[in-house]
Amino acid sequence: MQDLCPTPKLAQARSLFHAEMPLKEVIERYLLDHEKTMMSAIAGALAIPSVKDPATVSPDAPFGRDIARALRYVLDITNWMGFPAENVEGVVGRARYGNTSGTEYAVLTHLDVVPAGDGWTLPPFAATIRDGRLYGRGAVDDKGPAIATVFALAAARAALAASEAAPKNAILLMFGTDEECNWQDMEIYRSRHSLPSSGFSPDGDFPIVNSEKGILAVRLSSSQDANGILQSAAGGTRTNTVPAHAEAVIATPPHGTDALLNVLHGCGEEDGFIVRTTADEGHAYVSVDGKPAHASTPGKGHNAIGKLLMVLDAAGVLEGLPMLQFLARTVGTDWTGHGLGVDLRDDVSGSLTLNLGVLRWEGGTGTLDVDIRYPVTSSKTCVLSVLGPSITAMASALTILDDTPPHYVDPSSPLIATLGKAYHEYTHATPRCISIGGGTYARLIPGAVSFGPEFLGHPATEHGPDEYIELDDLLVATRIYASAMVDLLMDGAQPAER
Repeated sequence: MQDLCPTPKLAQARSLFHAEMPLKEVIERYLLDHEKTMMSAIAGALAIPSVKDPATVSPDAPFGRDIARALRYVLDITNWMGFPAENVEGVVGRARYGNTSGTEYAVLTHLDVVPAGDGWTLPPFAATIRDGRLYGRGAVDDKGPAIATVFALAAARAALAASEAAPKNAILLMFGTDEECNWQDMEIYRSRHSLPSSGFSPDGDFPIVNSEKGILAVRLSSSQDANGILQSAAGGTRTNTVPAHAEAVIATPPHGTDALLNVLHGCGEEDGFIVRTTADEGHAYVSVDGKPAHASTPGKGHNAIGKLLMVLDAAGVLEGLPMLQFLARTVGTDWTGHGLGVDLRDDVSGSLTLNLGVLRWEGGTGTLDVDIRYPVTSSKTCVLSVLGPSITAMASALTILDDTPPHYVDPSSPLIATLGKAYHEYTHATPRCISIGGGTYARLIPGAVSFGPEFLGHPATEHGPDEYIELDDLLVATRIYASAMVDLLMDGAQPAER
């Protein structure tokens, strides 16, 4: 790791300190003294490719060997920082600090990551600092923030010790291990342990995310007879990621390959996609490269599956395959749901989004997994009442893979006032509540919100190649978390002043 130097945002945050803020001065001194240690700890976490891997599952590694390694590593760091840590059945790590007879506040992070995918120009499982940015899979989602919360809590502890104040409440650090898939970690944990009634998850944006859309993942299946042309098609790795690559194999009749290729060549590089075609005797091969993004913000990516379906439809390859043809014509690369009649929206959380996430097709049968993020004032029932009839008329079956209801916390919540105070202290910006399409662990707790680490206006790099977090953002966020923890430990979440 190379040496760090103060960045403009961090320098501005430091300039806010004065004699009347002794606790904040202790936080600043502590984090300055431990900055290199924190960055080294983050680098170690990023080096572990903690992707869910069924092939390496064991009793000690319920989600795979590397996720288990990441959990052990972070718990070792947490213990080394003076917070006794527990490995709860290999699914969740936790550590407490403070007075457990008072109010307990959860700080929820996760250590699993999505696959690296293609398109990286830097090593995905390493910590590379370049041009004021920390690169690596998990740098922002969510290993960087997870380690930062440990150091933030240590800084808060130092501040209380300097003021000779005993904490009235407690902070519970929680490290999940299956957030990027189907949250089995928290399902197992909650079946045996209770969660606090309040807290925050540093897995979103600043200022404060009090609204998260509902998440509905469905699998569309077709068992219709093959049309004799489309042999296979595949694309995507995770439903919650905009697929960057998709491909198909087409059987062509004798002397028909050239005509087919002429049509396919007409769908070449355009609109952010690269379409490539090759052929041998009796077969044509089509590949599409797009741009990955998180499924909560599909407009920031280019969906390779949608483009592939449009190309195949234009070439007449989808005749006799009504499900794929229907999706090519009603969805394609559109992510609004308009073609399916589910373009819902509200003033709290904005518009519904839709992502064609994973395609697996062989002969005349296959599946397509779709990720839908719907507004907080809507519901799964509302979405399916519109989507179901039109899709099931073309597909053999619609299976619900995931149904996570929307999450909403009243902006007048005392917790939001406390977090907003810490945010304002380090940015001088007015805190406000915002909504996201992503799903964070905050929705596990009715009174919890998502709180940073990303600042609005910066590119969202999670789930894409060359994922990074601005060092500026990470270091300031750590100070914001430490300040908020001091207030939560001392006085709890207090109502906003009237």
